[in-house]
Amino acid sequence: MNNSAITTSKTQGVLGGMPTWSEKTQFFKTQRWFRIMVSVVIILWLILIGWVVTADIQDANALPLAVGANLTLVLAPVLAASAAVERTLESLFNMLENSWRTMVAYLGRGLRWLKSAEVEVQQARQFLADASEKYNAELQQIEFGAEASAATLADQIKLRIDSANKLMALAQVRLSAAEANLASVTDSDSYVSAKAAASIVLGLMLGVIIAAIGQLQMFAMLGIGVVPPHIDVLITGLVIGSGSYPVHSLVGLLQQGKNAVDSAKDYLNRLSPQAEASKQRITSTQTPSEGGPAQVQQTVTETITAKSKEETPSNP
Repeated sequence: MNNSAITTSKTQGVLGGMPTWSEKTQFFKTQRWFRIMVSVVIILWLILIGWVVTADIQDANALPLAVGANLTLVLAPVLAASAAVERTLESLFNMLENSWRTMVAYLGRGLRWLKSAEVEVQQARQFLADASEKYNAELQQIEFGAEASAATLADQIKLRIDSANKLMALAQVRLSAAEANLASVTDSDSYVSAKAAASIVLGLMLGVIIAAIGQLQMFAMLGIGVVPPHIDVLITGLVIGSGSYPVHSLVGLLQQGKNAVDSAKDYLNRLSPQAEASKQRITSTQTPSEGGPAQVQQTVTETITAKSKEETPSNP
């Protein structure tokens, strides 16, 4: 192979099945792509916030919640949207990890480690291929002589097959270990931290987009009408983008708070006095003056009695 062919093969990244790309060159290339992605995300955030603030969002009716209302049903659209955002991010990162391994390694163990792992995988595959050829050669070298007894022939076959099987098993173990090591690039602490941060940023963006398109207003759903619709949509989008687990936790806290407020209102209503006015009719007789006839007068007085709801008898 001449020098030009070798150069062309290195440019393509593979020579004889082995990775030949330069760690330094690939590092700067991946770093440039990473910075571009960060810049694009920042620009999209600015555009997204401006769009939500200036979008034509209708003010939803904030209806008071009934006593004992289930907030899981009330906020069902928010819960469904948060689950959809979570599944979308999982699919997106699975595609990234399978197709852009250099970016994953750049954020995790490093490109030098990635190249070493790829070289080990190629060497393990070559070793497995050599072991397979050795296995076939051992089987073909078995001689079926006329003078050899059946027991001798069986021992010879068994010895050669055992030797070939051990070599094949060793090659398969080496290949499995090399592939597992290459796949562990996503398990590094650095990549896990970077993935968590990227998931939060992208999730919040998707949540705001879904809330703006669907005009989801969480405060209006909870019967709170003092929040402006644009702010309501923005906050709802941020809540959706935080993920299904934080949203479920938030709904649980709101449900506990609502139950506590309902219980307190019911307790105060039972303790507050209920004024009941009862009229009493009093009849009085006046003595006649100067021999005239007796006069009967009736006066009506109102008496206020305070009774609690527990003391008020229930109508049958």
